[in-house]
Amino acid sequence: MTSTSFLRSRWFEDLPVGEFHVFGSYTLSEQEMVDFGTSYAPQIYHTNPDAALNTRYKGLIASNWHLCSIWMRLMVDYMEGYSLGVVDGRRNGAGLGFQDLKILKPVRPGHTLTFSYEIIEKSDKILKKKWGIIKSRNEAFNHKGELVMTFVIDILAERNPKNLDQ
Repeated sequence: MTSTSFLRSRWFEDLPVGEFHVFGSYTLSEQEMVDFGTSYAPQIYHTNPDAALNTRYKGLIASNWHLCSIWMRLMVDYMEGYSLGVVDGRRNGAGLGFQDLKILKPVRPGHTLTFSYEIIEKSDKILKKKWGIIKSRNEAFNHKGELVMTFVIDILAERNPKNLDQ
């Protein structure tokens, strides 16, 4: 019988630098982009396909924050899959902040993005004796394999209770 190692059933000490996950893919529609832009990023190149033709983007593009929102949804859904059956009360995963958000190419209606996550660093800094900090690089690639979004985020991960005195 084999056992499954759930991401959230591991402690900070168990998470290796280099661990890599693909959260999934998502295709953006024109209507979704307009709706998000109208509600949260009311700039013409996010809200009006016709008027967007006369902007530097030469057409409708997704808002940076729309892309981040999609990343968040896919990340939470993916990570929740890892935590199924884990009922020990751990609260891993709280983010401490974004760094270096870059949108490298416009994302247009009909583009399919694939989102990934990689642990790139584990800090020696410990918060309140209980939490370690993981730094991850998060990326989105379009349907052509081109990198369109990247950012770094620091995430709390609970330390093994056996190590709390150290």
